Amino acid sequence: MPITFLPKTRAGKWSVVMFLAFVALMAAAGAISSGQENRIEYPNPVNSPLLGTVIYLMFLAAIMASMSGIIAVKRNNERSILVYLSIPPGVFYLIGILILLTGVLIGPPD
Repeated sequence: MPITFLPKTRAGKWSVVMFLAFVALMAAAGAISSGQENRIEYPNPVNSPLLGTVIYLMFLAAIMASMSGIIAVKRNNERSILVYLSIPPGVFYLIGILILLTGVLIGPPD
């Protein structure tokens, strides 16, 4: 199967759609943040419901795009440039979340 720009498989198409949702949510988070004049130190759904929710949905979209892309590449032999581009951001965010969760579980040094 030759390398193409657009995906051919269903999982590859979902990966690209979720990656586009990630990019759109990233732009929305930037617009919301500048609209609030960056007054929020740590945005989460408690102290900034709109910005925190958009940021968490952005992370989720990136991770889902990455998972779908990996499935498309491994199981369906997808060889699309857009699918390959959608994999690294989700892996990066997933590793970051796992590192933060590990830090929470271990706790601060005494």
